[in-house]
Amino acid sequence: MAPPFSFLAASLSLLAAAVPSRGSSARVHRAGGAATLGLILFFAACAVPAIAAYPDEQIMGVVAKALGADHALGWTNNTSPCVDGWIGVVCDQVGRVTAIYARNTGLNGTLPPDIGGLAALHELDLRDNSIRGDLPNQYFLDLMRLRLDGNNFTSIPTGFLRYGRSLQIFTISNSSHLQSWELPSGPYGPLGFDTTLQVYIADNAHLAGNLSLFLGSDNSFNSLNILSLANNNLTGEVPATFASRTLTQLDLSHNMLTGPVSFLGNLRELEEIRLNGNGFTGPLPDFSGHWSLTLVDLAHNRLTGVVPASLVQLGGLRSVSIKDNLFQGAVPEFAGSVLTDIAEAASNESFCRPQPGPCDRRVQSFIAIAGGFRFPEDLAASWKGNNPCDRWLGVYCNKNGEITGVNFGHLKFNGTLHPAFGDLKSLMMIIVAGNNLTGNVPPSIAALPSLRIIDVSDNSLSGTMPTFRSGVMIWARGNKNLTIAGASRLCITDPMRRFAAAAAAAIVVLVLA
Repeated sequence: MAPPFSFLAASLSLLAAAVPSRGSSARVHRAGGAATLGLILFFAACAVPAIAAYPDEQIMGVVAKALGADHALGWTNNTSPCVDGWIGVVCDQVGRVTAIYARNTGLNGTLPPDIGGLAALHELDLRDNSIRGDLPNQYFLDLMRLRLDGNNFTSIPTGFLRYGRSLQIFTISNSSHLQSWELPSGPYGPLGFDTTLQVYIADNAHLAGNLSLFLGSDNSFNSLNILSLANNNLTGEVPATFASRTLTQLDLSHNMLTGPVSFLGNLRELEEIRLNGNGFTGPLPDFSGHWSLTLVDLAHNRLTGVVPASLVQLGGLRSVSIKDNLFQGAVPEFAGSVLTDIAEAASNESFCRPQPGPCDRRVQSFIAIAGGFRFPEDLAASWKGNNPCDRWLGVYCNKNGEITGVNFGHLKFNGTLHPAFGDLKSLMMIIVAGNNLTGNVPPSIAALPSLRIIDVSDNSLSGTMPTFRSGVMIWARGNKNLTIAGASRLCITDPMRRFAAAAAAAIVVLVLA
């Protein structure tokens, strides 16, 4: 292909020839000048578009050589990517490169910074090659789809793609050569692509950092369909505020994530959930309305509480994995068409019984009490089986198997006192001092017929203490919003703490006798 500048050179030559010599006639000058002027205008009209029609040729030449595409795909410098139809290159009507599709084509070079000069580039697919080196530190403001999986890239610049205002799809999975890098986030407000992003997949890509910064409230992600960040080194919690009406697949498996999974209740359109292999804690949320859910993998975490009926009853479920957690209560009974590992989970005492069926009545009461405390891990790890008198943390029984005392003092519990305390009619002692409990003291506790001591001191309880039987010792100091009514009530004060401790020890001896 002749360089476009040759047309301009020819025009200038004609213009020089058109200048008449001193001996030429005016008539010849006029005739020759008119003809020559026409040729000049013709060549000029051709020359200017030829110069501007293919502005990406030079950049693509650099890209071809750097990637090794000149050999792998025949992208050679003496041809045009748009005119000569380079393999995998798409151009628009004005000769700008808009897409490059080079998946699994044997590329083994580097990705040069020059590629950022392709201003009309909307899609770049370089998956499954052997491209090495650093990703270029380019903004890619208008790039919509970027697929880089299965290469040998070694580093990603800080803030890569942060300002990509049009980004819809980004994938870089199976990039084992990458140095540790972090998701785009920081103190600069929302990401440029938070409203356009549809797919973000970076499995097995040495991804690190705090996930909460990426999923925080600054980013709306109101178009996100797939978020997959499995097999990385992500830490932190998923914010309880993380919500999406479009997210259908969430895979955060095999990271180091912690905290509650209450955010799942905000993701009503989910079809697949994979959170296995982390350190998530606390109970499962209500799954009512998650009608599209087909796959749930929560195995190998520290989840507690009861598997909710709202999950068990979802008609579209096909696979559920919950083994190696600290679930409590009865074995959940999923439909026969659902593939589960419930039997394996039950064999490790995740539930009160190894087979389906109701728990002991006392176990049901204690599970309700644990629910009031938001199912703390300490209780879930200890409360195994179907007998509360079998070395359950904080539970005291007499020789007849009657539950006579509970001591949950100073265990950093949150939540409230559940009315189910009142179901344990043989209780003589309740100690919940030194926690972070809120709410009121249920009247069902005051109605316990054998109660001798209740210690609720140093919490954040409120309301009015219910009326207890005469002779019940009440310790309630340290609850500034709790009112003790009735002259017969005894509030233990600082000078009496030593006596109170001795009295509590005596009661423990009594209830174990």
